[in-house]
Amino acid sequence: MSNFSRSRLFWGSALSIALATGIPRLQHSRPVIVLITSVIGGLLFGRFILWMTDRNMRHLTDQGIDPGDMQPTQSGSIEVEGDLASVYTACRRSLLRLRKLEVTNENPITGELSAKTGCTWRSFGEKISVSITGDGPNATVHIESKPRLSTTQADYGKGVENVALFTRYLLSDLGETTPNNRWSDREI
Repeated sequence: MSNFSRSRLFWGSALSIALATGIPRLQHSRPVIVLITSVIGGLLFGRFILWMTDRNMRHLTDQGIDPGDMQPTQSGSIEVEGDLASVYTACRRSLLRLRKLEVTNENPITGELSAKTGCTWRSFGEKISVSITGDGPNATVHIESKPRLSTTQADYGKGVENVALFTRYLLSDLGETTPNNRWSDREI
């Protein structure tokens, strides 16, 4: 995670909590005390969010996943061998291997899948979309994972994990080990 992302995450979390806890108490307490306690609480919360993010970056690294930028919205593309029907079937099986996942829309003719995941301690759930282009001998699979709650500032790597595990499962299912990969402008 770049320094800019870390500082934005820290200050976004700290200011959100400081405002959310301070504004309602302004009418009932002294403004100076409210300001001091809200700022301290916000700074502590911001630091907690960074600690959780760092902890989950280590968890992803331990799984063999490059955490990258840790932004909540993640996407990737991978080129695989196969026609639309076989790649679609493999994508569906790979998608269903993700935890707490429910397929919400599927269209084998256009090669599109949509799913959502349930709430975990790391996020309020994600919306995952998969689309396949090309119909043999190669196909390109696009995947995107984004938070179901649009105001999410940190998902502690859940989006990164969804995209990486889906890609890992897909390659395993198709029996490929060294494909021509593109993942957010970096190699998998």
